[in-house]
Amino acid sequence: MAKDYKVNFNDYSFTTEEGTFSGKLDFKMFGKKQNILAYITLDNGEKIIAAAYKDNDYHGLRDIEIDSNIEVTFTKSQSGMIRLSDVNLI
Repeated sequence: MAKDYKVNFNDYSFTTEEGTFSGKLDFKMFGKKQNILAYITLDNGEKIIAAAYKDNDYHGLRDIEIDSNIEVTFTKSQSGMIRLSDVNLI
């Protein structure tokens, strides 16, 4: 039987900080722009959304199971936007 995931999407927001953070992958789904939206609770309790795109092979998020402990890295793009740049299982 499939596990029901109850996620209040209103609790999550896109990060505005560069850096590497660890946390738990709460939920993921395909977005409207050929991307995966990952809903992550960081170890400090902050709830963030990370968008991973097909051109980067979704940073491996397609193959990472929900409830996995992960490390995510965000960097500033040339346009000044904070973007997901790496995901690792921990």
